[in-house]
Amino acid sequence: MFGPLVSASARRLCRIAAPGVVVFPAIFIMIRVLTKALADKLRVVFDLEGSGRLILYSVLVGVVAALGASAFYVGLNSVQSLALGGWLGYYPPVAGSETPPTLGVQFPPTDRWWLVLLVPVVGGLLCGLLVYTFAPEAEGHGTDGMIRAFHRAKGLIRGRVPLIKAIASTLTIGTGGSAGREGPIAQIGAGFGSVLGTRLGLNDSDRRMLVLAGAAGGVAAIFQAPLGGALFAVEVLYSSTAVEFSAIIPCVVSSVVAYSVFNAIFHVDVPFHAPNVAFHGIADLPLYLVFAVICALVGFVYVWSFRNLHTRVFRPLRIPNHFKPAIGGLLIGLIALAGLPHVMAGGYGWIQQALDGKLSLQLMAMLVAAKILATGFTISSGGSGGVFAPSLFIGAMLGGAFGLVCQQLFPGLAPEPEAFVLVGMGGFFAGVAKVPLTALIMVSEMSGSYNLLVPLMVVSVINVAILSQRWSLYQEQVSSLIDSPSHLGDFVVDVLARIRVGDVHDPSRPVTMVRETMPLPEVLRVVARSNDSYFPVIDDDRNLGGIFSLHDIRSALVGNGAGSLILASDLASSPVATVVPNDNLHTALRLFTQKQIAELPIVNPENPLRVVGMLTREQVIHAYDRHIKKV
Repeated sequence: MFGPLVSASARRLCRIAAPGVVVFPAIFIMIRVLTKALADKLRVVFDLEGSGRLILYSVLVGVVAALGASAFYVGLNSVQSLALGGWLGYYPPVAGSETPPTLGVQFPPTDRWWLVLLVPVVGGLLCGLLVYTFAPEAEGHGTDGMIRAFHRAKGLIRGRVPLIKAIASTLTIGTGGSAGREGPIAQIGAGFGSVLGTRLGLNDSDRRMLVLAGAAGGVAAIFQAPLGGALFAVEVLYSSTAVEFSAIIPCVVSSVVAYSVFNAIFHVDVPFHAPNVAFHGIADLPLYLVFAVICALVGFVYVWSFRNLHTRVFRPLRIPNHFKPAIGGLLIGLIALAGLPHVMAGGYGWIQQALDGKLSLQLMAMLVAAKILATGFTISSGGSGGVFAPSLFIGAMLGGAFGLVCQQLFPGLAPEPEAFVLVGMGGFFAGVAKVPLTALIMVSEMSGSYNLLVPLMVVSVINVAILSQRWSLYQEQVSSLIDSPSHLGDFVVDVLARIRVGDVHDPSRPVTMVRETMPLPEVLRVVARSNDSYFPVIDDDRNLGGIFSLHDIRSALVGNGAGSLILASDLASSPVATVVPNDNLHTALRLFTQKQIAELPIVNPENPLRVVGMLTREQVIHAYDRHIKKV
């Protein structure tokens, strides 16, 4: 493959080598020529300039997301163990393979019952003071912050937000707030992706990709769901069935890396142990269809109460926002004192109890209503935390209660109640978050079981279809790609697609072309006399062999007497991206963006190696402006 190139370089060196000529510069040029030729060949096969670079950055984002998730995981467990266990004596059952805690005082403490009110109030107060003083955008469930940054802020997230979000969420959840871990960790990972993209000087599109990659990595690590984490980041942006497919690869890379690093640190098992249940075929479907409708109805109540608690209860309160999360904490304490401490924190242990068939019908029915209120009190008041875990909890309790009713009404015919618990977890979250793919995959990964994949699919899809797009927990979602400010540029494609390169090409503009055998000193003289910025390199038959820009010759200006050994062909990059007069300007714009260049050679369609002109990015922009003004 490199034979002719090596031979030509060797003949050139032999021709110029003479007594008194230093050998080392010649060897350096030989290595440089071979390295450049290898890079050019690799670019033909691999997209090193596009997705290759983004994949490398996604690996780094995944590592940092895993480390952020690890710090958040340790901090949250420590605060929760101290505040809920040590001070309140509240030790919920464990989930999955967690180690049961060493029990201390009973709950509630008989002589210090007021601590059940005080601890959530203090946690909410500290959270409010921290968030509204330093980073107001970190309030509520952080997933909305990530979605907002993608759609409306060009992927920009202030560097302080991930840290504030992590501390505030640790205080909120650790002291009993009804919230989950997905929102904080999504914003932590997304924040690092944004900061990295900004520091590397990436464009808005690439920075948005790293924001999603960071969110995917954080969710994958904290929930031990690599595929679910990747799907969550690309699906949660829209309230319809739209998916941000362009981010799939960086999100998958970051998700796998974060999952692997987190698992290497903690050696954790799946969050839940699935019951030994299965789908028994078409006979089970009618009850699952009924359950899907019930999930949609309860989902509407959940979202309605969640929003109205914020807009009609907490927002009108005539007190500073800093103190409102403390009121939410007080209400959580009252629910706990009323005999339902189950709603405090994430509640994974109680979900496991439902999966194991250890909760009564009456208790699970009460917990559905109590968790809806508790989550609204915590998040709508300004507390910091996610809504994924509360949604799993509500869906699990709703499924368990429905399953027990079906077992009583249709003994021997209805599926096991535990099956409805697992299906409820995914199906309910799918509807209230508009993420059907994410929900069924994440629940399957978190439980380590795919036995109920079919009913999960049925309930998730039907729930999403029934529950209107208006009723989503994530208010920053947009309906479709066309509604996202991040995709505004995509919809000028129809304009550019109707304009041909030949329509804007100016044949009278001369093109400065350079012979491939021209030495560097002469190249510099040609460049100095020209007004062009890009220079096609041609052979003796005037066939295109490469192209270089003013930027490419800068490195050649720093030499050690080797300038005369450098030819124009050494400066040129190949293969060359080109267009023909009949190509549309959308094609040209994609090449400009993918290759990060400002000019493209226009070649003869009958001879793709013959340059007939140059197309600049400015010509494309001016053509678009002229077309819009005519309209």
